[in-house]
Amino acid sequence: MIRYKKFFSLLTALCLTAGLTCCGSADNDSTTDVTSSKKILVTISDSRNGTRGDFEKAIRKEGKAAGYDITVQQTAGVLDTQIKQLRNAKQHKFGGVICWADDPDAAKQLEIAANGLPIVFVNSLPDEDALTQGSYVYVGSDDQKAGQDQASYVYDKLGKPDKLNLLMMKGKKDADSTGRRTDAVRNYLTDHGCQVNIVFSDFADDSTDTAYSLMQRFRTTGQSFDAAICNDDAMALGVIRYMQENGLSTDQIPVCGIDGSKDALASIKSGGMSFTDMQQTTKTARACIDAIGRIKSGGTINGLSGASEDGKYIWIPYQKVTADNVDKIR
Repeated sequence: MIRYKKFFSLLTALCLTAGLTCCGSADNDSTTDVTSSKKILVTISDSRNGTRGDFEKAIRKEGKAAGYDITVQQTAGVLDTQIKQLRNAKQHKFGGVICWADDPDAAKQLEIAANGLPIVFVNSLPDEDALTQGSYVYVGSDDQKAGQDQASYVYDKLGKPDKLNLLMMKGKKDADSTGRRTDAVRNYLTDHGCQVNIVFSDFADDSTDTAYSLMQRFRTTGQSFDAAICNDDAMALGVIRYMQENGLSTDQIPVCGIDGSKDALASIKSGGMSFTDMQQTTKTARACIDAIGRIKSGGTINGLSGASEDGKYIWIPYQKVTADNVDKIR
């Protein structure tokens, strides 16, 4: 399925290239000096709340501090809308784009639509061949590391067991992060000699209510579980709500999330959720601003904190949060 998805993304990109070639004068007539322009476009699906909301606040703050004029445009998760936003960016005198891609497999389409403007992709990882040093780079956290951190916490908290009945709530079915986070959990436990029995696993679409409903479905199987690992905090909160309403101990059965949302931190403080891997939003936003500043003026990201040797990535580490350190966060 992923192979076909990438094929159609590439086909669309080729068609878009042809369209820009035939009608190129429209964009070329309104070119801008990307080196001098202080206007930066931030395109994101929905920044009203959650991690995306925190990112919008942080990118506005960091952009202003660096002297940039930040414009945030939302896409409602519609790829065609995001493509149109990038296609119009140069005409509206933007000097660069920070893009939380609705579909990272469509990165090449987005690059073609941007028509030469530099792009910093954030928190939605494209394939490596879509990234180019000095033009198209990625800023974000390592999803595999998040899964490993969750597994490590559960493994240690439960006394490094030989066997583990694990309940898993996965995020969006088409999101690359879903597979990387989920696979990393299983691989970590297996590599440490723990036999993993997945008693329940389903896509809860990063939704608290969906996770809660899936827990009600799980109840009909009559099985028990030793721990719950969720691809993000919202789903973990749905599991917690179900457990608290049905007399299951969150002290004995750890529930882990990812993101470090305010609701997750509050849950950890109150004895609900056991662990979350917090995305360091301010550091991510600052790295995006530093990166776009470098590449739009003809430089590279080499030398910036967290930058990879190939100049394509800036990795922002997650921050582990438990009851032991939650009071020190924010």
